[in-house]
Amino acid sequence: MRWLTFLVCAAVLMVLQTVVAPRVELFGARPDWLLMMVVFYAMHGTMPAAAIGAWGIGACADLMTLERPGLIAMSYLLVAILVALVRDFLFRLESLTQFVLTFTASLLVQTGWYLYRWGLYGAAESALSDYVVNCLLASVYTAGWAVLFHKALLSRSRLLGIGQPKYRYTGLGQVAGTRV
Repeated sequence: MRWLTFLVCAAVLMVLQTVVAPRVELFGARPDWLLMMVVFYAMHGTMPAAAIGAWGIGACADLMTLERPGLIAMSYLLVAILVALVRDFLFRLESLTQFVLTFTASLLVQTGWYLYRWGLYGAAESALSDYVVNCLLASVYTAGWAVLFHKALLSRSRLLGIGQPKYRYTGLGQVAGTRV
């Protein structure tokens, strides 16, 4: 993982998250492009670097909000760890895998944040509709963006310092007696 490229990508995504995300809002749900980057690097990067990067992105995102510092940083760090635990059992280059993994990560993060707000500020009058818009719809919308986002970043994997998965555990490491 190349840190300079990572920092540039993170800075660009933070600007996009604050400037463009409100403009592409769909029924009150905004895509979480920072979470997409956390999932991408956790799927394709080395583990300690991906976890450090996820925490750093979350810490910077915490500074852009009014919430208590550390909530987003810890959420993104846990997502990076969970994704890194399951990434060796998945076909990482498949769009469906990227969609499902980003949807699951986003749903976990959004649900955790929703429960945090609910415990801190109390339940809203329309708790179910608030959960549907803020958690479910935002997770589906984020996962839909993730397919395009992952494809764009994978096409620049050499620049990012990301290696391609080998899939040796599935028997795809050798084809017709030659190493792939």
